Amino acid sequence: MAIGSEGTDLVAYMLLFIPLEFLMTSRRVNKDGNRTRAVAVPMTVLVLFAAIKIGYQLTHKEPSYYDMLEVLPNAPYAEIKKGYRRMSLKVHPDKVMGENGEENDDASEEFRALKAAYDVLNDVQLRDLYNKFGPPGVENKDDTSGLLAGLGFFYVTWLAVAYLVTQSKAVERAQTWAFTGLLALGIFEYQATILSFDFLEDQLPQLAMFEKIELLHRVYPVFLLGARMVAWLIYQDVDTYNALVLQRLHAKTDVLLRMTRENHITVFCQGRAGMPALPAGTAGAGATGDAPWGGTLDALDATPFRPLHAANTLQGAEAAAAAKAAAGIPNKAPPQQQQQKGGRSMTSLIYFFGVYFFFQWLVGRGQ
Repeated sequence: MAIGSEGTDLVAYMLLFIPLEFLMTSRRVNKDGNRTRAVAVPMTVLVLFAAIKIGYQLTHKEPSYYDMLEVLPNAPYAEIKKGYRRMSLKVHPDKVMGENGEENDDASEEFRALKAAYDVLNDVQLRDLYNKFGPPGVENKDDTSGLLAGLGFFYVTWLAVAYLVTQSKAVERAQTWAFTGLLALGIFEYQATILSFDFLEDQLPQLAMFEKIELLHRVYPVFLLGARMVAWLIYQDVDTYNALVLQRLHAKTDVLLRMTRENHITVFCQGRAGMPALPAGTAGAGATGDAPWGGTLDALDATPFRPLHAANTLQGAEAAAAAKAAAGIPNKAPPQQQQQKGGRSMTSLIYFFGVYFFFQWLVGRGQ
């Protein structure tokens, strides 16, 4: 790869994902629960990291054939020929001699590389393959199916990564954005490698077509993690909000029911105040008539308040167990599958990295 490496990017950004997630969700960093600041800090870290990393990769990239001839990738053949003549005078072994007047080995090597670059750019078919795939396209000019398969491997890898890091409900909107960005990148790469159309020619004229594709590959992880942060920032848990509203409505209904009970008992007691007492054992003695809620305030106070679910009141596990006990619901342990949800996610991550490095080994073995 001329600009960075796919494997290096994957490992670097997955390691960076851990501190970014900590900065975004930790209560120690964001004590007041300000989501804007919670996203601003890790977003700044991500942008600085990506700028330094991509900037370093661009400045230390392997020079392309166009860089060796000091011409632009869209230069005509006449300009390429002039560039070759100009640069050959600088690195020709006869022009660059060693300290003892002997031939300079480094100059000879540079001249041979310059001659090879000119031979490729001076051929229409080889130049087209070089623009699309770089030096591997020239080396495998008779069969480019392996190069196309290698490009597809990038999309399979990051499709799996995007799916894994956007599984949470709070960032599920970022999954659509990540897949859309990957699709847009695939469309550009298809236009570049199959249709030979470069719509970034005016924006990045100094880079060859295959270098632009590699640069977009380096930028996509930043887009993925950034989209995840933005999705978390604008997320609103509608289900929890509705549950809390329903919980408050339930509490108000219980208060209204208590007031109705008290009014019924008061009215009943006032009505019985002027009536003679009934004999013991008579139906209705000491009763409250047809009151459906009981006849005394003690019975009313003895009835516990039962919320819809203790989790909706933002209480802990102990409060939830107490509410279940008051409601007469047995407190059963959660199913084993729910307890191992985090374990399944970790197993999926380990399985993914195992498959990734296995395919990397296969690709390297095939080459």
